[in-house]
Amino acid sequence: MHSTPSVLRSALARTVQVKGETQRSEDYLEAIYRLVQENGYATTLDIAERLEVGAPSVSSMVKHLANGGYLSYEPYRGMKLTEKGEKVAKSVVSRHEILMEFLTMIGVDSATAYIDAEGIEHHLHPQTTRALERLTAALNKDQHLLKHLREYMKRE
Repeated sequence: MHSTPSVLRSALARTVQVKGETQRSEDYLEAIYRLVQENGYATTLDIAERLEVGAPSVSSMVKHLANGGYLSYEPYRGMKLTEKGEKVAKSVVSRHEILMEFLTMIGVDSATAYIDAEGIEHHLHPQTTRALERLTAALNKDQHLLKHLREYMKRE
């Protein structure tokens, strides 16, 4: 996982939201962004595998996102996120990273934290995202407090 610097992460997480778009649109933009970061490109087949959907669904969403100005796409040649699409994708990735960090801090295992962050990241208000980010930063600065929190969370 590529980690976004905290200052940039904060700015992205609280300023970019897809207006009028769906959680699914954000999932596609995030998947395309991550694939490009990992491989240098994203194909419809890669996206279909990443999101566990059929190729026709990917083609339809890619056209929708291209029409919305989030990516440029040429059939059989590939796709590229526009500046607008990249901002949204980075924002989703940032919210995901903040949630992952927080959940693992409180003792949730990484696999579960990843799944939960995937579901929650689209529903967080920017104010909540900022609060979680500030809390994780504070806990990272105070390792003594973090240790006590983890011990407390282990109690039943």
